[in-house]
Amino acid sequence: MEPKVLKKSLMRSIVLYDNRSMRKVLLLLFISILSSGIFAYKIKYVEGFYSLYVENFYKYPEDVNRNIYYLKAALDSDFRNPLYAIATIKDKNQWEKYRYLMYTHINLKLVDSYIQLASVLDKHEALFYNEPWKEYNIKSLNQAELYYKEAEKHWVDAVEWSNLAAKDEFMFLFINELNFFEDESYMIQSGELNYRKIIEKHLTRLNRVRDAFKNMDKNTY
Repeated sequence: MEPKVLKKSLMRSIVLYDNRSMRKVLLLLFISILSSGIFAYKIKYVEGFYSLYVENFYKYPEDVNRNIYYLKAALDSDFRNPLYAIATIKDKNQWEKYRYLMYTHINLKLVDSYIQLASVLDKHEALFYNEPWKEYNIKSLNQAELYYKEAEKHWVDAVEWSNLAAKDEFMFLFINELNFFEDESYMIQSGELNYRKIIEKHLTRLNRVRDAFKNMDKNTY
């Protein structure tokens, strides 16, 4: 290769290397700025945390756990000023019912989320050839039981908030922008929605399957 051609080739390589290096530096700088919190937005209200909840078609455990974190943070937070609520609030009665409906809905989402986590670990039957993994399956069922019981706690809370939203003073008050939340509360009051029965059914089956695993021995397989 001639000296001039070699020189040009080397120069192009140096420029290319420098460009790549610069891109890496800029990327690292960008990540550093993001992690430093310069552009961070502090979420501190119920509506803000609730807005981070994502309804996914595929329920991966990491997504469900993230949703649980946001929903629980929402329950531990204050509401925004009524001016910035997710529904139009014109008086104190609307404001009161709005909060009851929000708490009912958020607790129902937590019920659903914990049942989703439990379903990943739950076992619907104990087959004889599962004996070699007996202890693993028992541990899995124990964890599923804990999730079902967490779901049950939030169901109790959802019913309590729904009862408040159904007080006589709210009989003719309907918040149109929360019509889905209104429907949920109505279904709780009418008995059409009853997570307690669903959870109890899961726990009854879980106990039966767990007992079957406990009774397995080397002669089972």
